[in-house]
Amino acid sequence: EACARPIKDVVTILPGSFYTAKVRCYNCPYHKFVDREWKLNFGDTDLFFEIALSHDNRTIHVNNQHFFPKLPTIPRPPDVWLKQLQPGFSYRNLSDALDCVHDECTRFYHDTIRIDYFYTAGEAEDSEDTDRGLRQWQFGLDAIGTNPGYLNDPKWGFDNPKQQMLQVVVEGTEVKTAKYKGEADMKAADGLFGPYGQAETIYDYNIVEVKLVERKFQFPAKKPLTLREKISRFFGYNVWQEEDHRLVYMQEQWGRYGKEGTLRDIFGEFIHWQWWELTGIIFGSTIACILTLFGLYKLFFWVKQQKELMGWNGMDDVWDKLRREREEEENALLDGRYRDEPDDGGSSRLPRYTDDLDVMKPLPSKPLPDKPLPEVPLIDA
Repeated sequence: EACARPIKDVVTILPGSFYTAKVRCYNCPYHKFVDREWKLNFGDTDLFFEIALSHDNRTIHVNNQHFFPKLPTIPRPPDVWLKQLQPGFSYRNLSDALDCVHDECTRFYHDTIRIDYFYTAGEAEDSEDTDRGLRQWQFGLDAIGTNPGYLNDPKWGFDNPKQQMLQVVVEGTEVKTAKYKGEADMKAADGLFGPYGQAETIYDYNIVEVKLVERKFQFPAKKPLTLREKISRFFGYNVWQEEDHRLVYMQEQWGRYGKEGTLRDIFGEFIHWQWWELTGIIFGSTIACILTLFGLYKLFFWVKQQKELMGWNGMDDVWDKLRREREEEENALLDGRYRDEPDDGGSSRLPRYTDDLDVMKPLPSKPLPDKPLPEVPLIDA
């Protein structure tokens, strides 16, 4: 009879390390396998959470996703998949479901859904115990809907005020790191932006309590963003609320590399574009074709030049012919005579250069006789 009783809202499997919890979801959508097909229905179901401490006692997982001490948001927050249990789920059903790895396990629950959630974290009241070096934190998780989200279709939102949220209280003991020689002198190397080599405090965690509390999330109406909100969204400043203590994760608002419309997501989509490989092949092929055509062009004219040179009976004959023609041309310029007129007789050889100066002959000692000038003929006008 004890095994047939419905399980409690919170069940301790391993104290301090492993717990399960179920949260009643009122009039929520679920799929049920009927007549060899899944059919959509609406009704009351129990959302099943598994809270576990990691093997190294450094992180807390919820349904195999890292949620504490820091919820990762790069590139996107973790997706949480929850089983939807049938009302009246018993301890025997729980034992069988935890051990079952076959498809027949679906008879113990309706479906598995991926939820939108509201996450909050912070220190618990009176959390620090300086005598024992202990600190306490608490984080909460509230299922607020599923795909495509309450903003697009209200029937997919879990907005019943009677629904509760999960809260986990965690206790941490500071891990004493080993000291090394000269560590005290590191303060002299402090930089402009803080102490040099300052290590983050590490804690060993222990789950103190898992409970269901009244939900804190308020379902806002859908409204357009202001200019300031659009700028803040583009640079990714609206992911967290209240200094990293509150986060609303709606899967429809997130891409693969960040929140949709943000610089991070746009840059990630650009870097990981699926057609980069094809674009590289096309670009590389185009460059290769251009280089090939240029090489064929140069090869054609080189072959043509070689064919002309082969008509001179080889390169030796070519060089001999070039030298001979050059010598003949130089000899013709050195040995030839300059002529002003083509009909000018005499040798065609140019006068050779000598050191003898061309001196004028001396004048005769006696003056030359005067010769009468011829009479100017009179011209009859």
